[in-house]
Amino acid sequence: MDVRAPRWGDIAIAAALLILALIGVHAAPDTAHAYDSWGFLLILAQIAPVAWRQQYPRIVLWAILLPWAATVGIGYADTPAMFALYLALYGIAAYTPRRTALRHGGAVLAIALAWTVVGLLYTDHVPWTSLVAVALAVIVPMMLGFVDFRRRERLTVLELEHERREQAQRVVAQDAVRAERARIARELHDVVAHEITVMTLQAEGARRLAKDSDARVLEALATIAASGRTGLSEMQRMIGVLRATEQEAVDTAERDLAVAEMQPMPALAAIPALTQHVEDAGLPVELSIVGTSHVPAGVELNAYRVVQEALTNAMKHAGPGARATVRVEREPDRVLVVVEDDGRGVISEAARHSGGHGLRGMAERVHALGGTLEYGPRTGGGFRVRATLPSTDDQVGHRPTTTTKGGR
Repeated sequence: MDVRAPRWGDIAIAAALLILALIGVHAAPDTAHAYDSWGFLLILAQIAPVAWRQQYPRIVLWAILLPWAATVGIGYADTPAMFALYLALYGIAAYTPRRTALRHGGAVLAIALAWTVVGLLYTDHVPWTSLVAVALAVIVPMMLGFVDFRRRERLTVLELEHERREQAQRVVAQDAVRAERARIARELHDVVAHEITVMTLQAEGARRLAKDSDARVLEALATIAASGRTGLSEMQRMIGVLRATEQEAVDTAERDLAVAEMQPMPALAAIPALTQHVEDAGLPVELSIVGTSHVPAGVELNAYRVVQEALTNAMKHAGPGARATVRVEREPDRVLVVVEDDGRGVISEAARHSGGHGLRGMAERVHALGGTLEYGPRTGGGFRVRATLPSTDDQVGHRPTTTTKGGR
């Protein structure tokens, strides 16, 4: 048997009832049966089970009902000990299923009414109004118990729903991070693989052109070509492992990635078209791209993605009538991207953990390159995203100067 110890709160209730009952004994009228040792034992028998009223509500109900019936039958005066029966009736309704409570409560009501009828017929001190009093004494505590039971049910449902919602948000956020990492790995693979392939082919071509040159030059070119092929193979193997570990998270995004692979790799030169697309969607954008420093392809790609995600968030959350500004500064050692809007600037938790990559995706991209990302409410209203991506101008030549375009 699973015999559980009583709770301290219920022990305190039983002790208080016992004290009140003993006080009530001294205040009992002289017309009632005088309390003797049997009377005090019946009081104790009524009150003691209260200490276990939450653990064993059905047993407690019947354990209290029997001494109560004996007390009433003998003719002892009423004392606060009878409140123990009310607590037991409340407990049977509050801590057991409704059908169980109705069965036990109905049986108690029938017994109490029958016992009252016996007193009404065979004694002269039980008025007919006792039938109404007994019925209400059973029904009212049980109604209170049913209300409390229903309230706890609703609270439990709300807590479970809240926990399920939080769990779903955590899963979605984790999937978004893993999917974004896989996407970054794929795009970096495409960029770096292209550069290594060009390097290897250039080394092979130079070796063929310099076949009559110094043997040390030919050996160096051969080493460059071999190292390029080895590095490309190792990179493909490592990216393959990463993709395999992230496969479960990116299954739902495979179609989008397949479509993205067929399109040109986005770069800073594609930002004007992106802002124009956002303007066509209803959000005015003012664009500024300054500087002529060379930016590696991987940095260009990630700068474009940061602008894309920031403008997507602005369209979702900036509100009607908002405007956005995009500033891209190309410097020799870094690329600075600042995207601001003057709308509400509210990025809710639901948006942070939504099915898109959002702010987490931007953070993954920037941190993967060793950069920094800051985002939050903007002074004066709106939202601000600021990303700094490290960059080095390590190639000969310069690209054409990017003109500044107004987004109105």
